[in-house]
Amino acid sequence: MRIPPLDRPTVYDGSKGIFLSPTLSKVGKAPSDITEWLNLLAPEIVLRCHREYIEAGSQVIQTNSFNGNRFRLAKYGLADKVREVNTRAAQIARQAASNAVPVAGSLGPSGKLLITEEVTAAEIREAFAEQARALEEGGVDLFHIETMADIDEAIAAIEGVRSVSQLPIALTLSFDTGNPQAGLRTMMGVSPAQLVEKGDELGLFAVGDNCGRGFEGYQAVVEGLLAASPRAALIMKVNAGAPRVEGGETIYDATPEQVAEYALWCAQRGVKLIGLCCGGTPRHVEAIANALARAG
Repeated sequence: MRIPPLDRPTVYDGSKGIFLSPTLSKVGKAPSDITEWLNLLAPEIVLRCHREYIEAGSQVIQTNSFNGNRFRLAKYGLADKVREVNTRAAQIARQAASNAVPVAGSLGPSGKLLITEEVTAAEIREAFAEQARALEEGGVDLFHIETMADIDEAIAAIEGVRSVSQLPIALTLSFDTGNPQAGLRTMMGVSPAQLVEKGDELGLFAVGDNCGRGFEGYQAVVEGLLAASPRAALIMKVNAGAPRVEGGETIYDATPEQVAEYALWCAQRGVKLIGLCCGGTPRHVEAIANALARAG
């Protein structure tokens, strides 16, 4: 088992969607479809994506499996392909990484709401156990449960993963609601301090923020996490700036200078895993890697 080195800030990768979505037309899918199709239909494209991130300086990469739980896959005709989608996602990432770079198995939200009883906690646990089992079979080193808003769903997901695996687990929430000065929270009202408390209670490998509002307010989120004194490593994987739509295409405006500033600010405050989420490209990751290398 390989886990990320935590003796210094470590470069995480960026978005899969911005790289992979435009290629879905090559396999007869629309750009709005899920990129997990490519694990089955065009694995060489996913492999190239991972390799470009590694060449840009990523010291940890994520599998192309964000939508890999049974609930999300069912919407796209892949209800019977959970094991295959996730095992292939892990195998492709493992091939790109060899034994040099740790691979994190990405597990995104279920897309269902516990609060409205659209799904039960037991069903969430079962779905995440199913996905985690396949990801571990494919060769991941750790799990990253990400972009969560509901702490109860996150807990059920962690319980599901732990029911089938002993690999380390990281958890990041999406702090995208409220005023940064007053303290950002998730859509379901979870604060950074509550995340740290739960992460400590559950013995998570790492906790932090991903997606959310991009560069707006990330400092307050980091400060909120630090104020709660987490024992786990901190992750920051924000969006590459604020999105805008141009000619029907979503554009993220982050410059290399902004990305470097973000990475250095996080590193100086003790964040251990620094990458990007939506809109993040190998070019952006290279800016992070260069900034951290210059800082020593």
